[in-house]
Amino acid sequence: MKQSFGMVTAFLALSLLLFHFAFHPTYAGEWQPLSTAMEDGAVRRPILLVPLDSRPPCGAFVVNGGKIIGREVMTPPSELMDYYSMAGDTAAMRSWVAAHIHEADAAILSVDQLLSGSLLAAREAHISVEDIDALTAYLRDLHAAHPDVPLHAFYILPRAIPQDGIEGWRERRALLAYARLLGRAGAGLSVDAEEMARLRAEIPDADLQKYLAHFDESTALAAMLITLTEEGTLTRLVLGQDDGEEFSVGNLKKAELSALLTQKNIAPERAMIVHGADEIALSMLARMAIDDLRARGGAPPRISLRYARDDMADAVFPFMAVSNDVTAREKISMLGSTLAPDDANSDLTLFIAAGDNDADTLGTRTPSAAAIHRLLSAEKSVALVDLSRHFRAEETLLPMLTEKNVPVNALTAYAGWNTASNAIGTAVAEAVLYHCAMKNAATAEERERAAAANLAFLTGRMAEDEFYLKETIDRVNDALRRAGYANSADLDLTRNWRWANDLLMNDLSRCMRSYESTAAFRMPVIQNGMMLRVVRSNITAYYPWPRTFEVRLESAPVVERKMP
Repeated sequence: MKQSFGMVTAFLALSLLLFHFAFHPTYAGEWQPLSTAMEDGAVRRPILLVPLDSRPPCGAFVVNGGKIIGREVMTPPSELMDYYSMAGDTAAMRSWVAAHIHEADAAILSVDQLLSGSLLAAREAHISVEDIDALTAYLRDLHAAHPDVPLHAFYILPRAIPQDGIEGWRERRALLAYARLLGRAGAGLSVDAEEMARLRAEIPDADLQKYLAHFDESTALAAMLITLTEEGTLTRLVLGQDDGEEFSVGNLKKAELSALLTQKNIAPERAMIVHGADEIALSMLARMAIDDLRARGGAPPRISLRYARDDMADAVFPFMAVSNDVTAREKISMLGSTLAPDDANSDLTLFIAAGDNDADTLGTRTPSAAAIHRLLSAEKSVALVDLSRHFRAEETLLPMLTEKNVPVNALTAYAGWNTASNAIGTAVAEAVLYHCAMKNAATAEERERAAAANLAFLTGRMAEDEFYLKETIDRVNDALRRAGYANSADLDLTRNWRWANDLLMNDLSRCMRSYESTAAFRMPVIQNGMMLRVVRSNITAYYPWPRTFEVRLESAPVVERKMP
């Protein structure tokens, strides 16, 4: 029976491959390296970026996204940035921006970095009235001195988890549970008064005051940023919500800010409150690309939404306050794109697979692989969001794509890391950037450069989100624990950083070699009239911070084009 099923699967894969080439042009020429050079006439002033923090998603993703649309993204010197729990130099950062903004076409500014020195530092920081006033004056002066450089700012609203400065696991647990009940009560829902009283008795007054004051201070800062947007100092403002929950004090404060936006009648294209944090700068870059496309007479891409199974739309994944569908629609709206009714009438399909062993989703993987194969064979642009509730490879779709010989390098975008908002936001932003690049491309060289940059981004996301985060990280952590390192989330750089990096590269390289040997990887693909193939991934990676949770991963794939 298994043999018969395997023969049927192989026949279907071969049929789809024959269908792909039967209805598309043939290419009889030689394979040549894809052009990656920027044409002299296409060079524009860079976009200045102040990242949320020094982690790769906050900076490197935006730099690599800029390469897709042929734009340089200028970032601050590393010595001004944060390093793990060490905050960045905010005074020096503000001076750097003031000194270099005249070189830029636009700026994307993290308020957390400018004010507190990073996202981690902002989670613990006290924000005084004087701090807010000083930042207000700085941004107004910056705009007054360079009124022709649009300022796109983003700020991350506090997460529900208590600050690290509040000690005691019992107190922290009680405080979070109490804050959830406060959120329910504030939303007009019934709560258990006795349970609230019991939890309140476990929380020291000073801890509760510090926790609630952090939300009040953050709300005052966000209100100031809304005022700066209203007056025109900021061209665009995005307020993100970090690690959201369904009910929290943060949600109540977010409702206050939403009411303020309505009161001031600020249009959503100028100011939005969204879920997420790390992906916001990349999303803002993609929105700028759509603005540029519109200025050239083009239209934003129409995006259709598909799920591996219908109930995945309503699923709420870890660290999220809303469902996958609410998140996806929010990200599409944030970019200024429109929803299409179906794949036939769309420029891009956002395909969301939300794997969850507890919800018995494994049976969706084979039909999902077939559906994606059909879309790719019809030369549809597909951005795949490959979520996993438990962060395990068996819940994800990419392994099934390789098993079923789906041409993975024909995907327009891929993401499956961390939270649903991170993954959905990253995949949509990459796909939109590539769409804009191809619509604006005037020469074959520009199309080749955009394709090469997008394949580099795509390959990097697959290497990190699937092979590192679902496989390699566990083996590295196991090796560290067997060697006596109890806390792999806090490496001792003087003793095990080099060894940990060796473990990382040895295991990840093995995974990538196995992946590159598959027919799914080696299969030539057709994109925008070009037949392309990725010869190898050329992945390098190391740990940028003293923990294994994130890697700095670079992808420089060898890509070739077959000339007709």
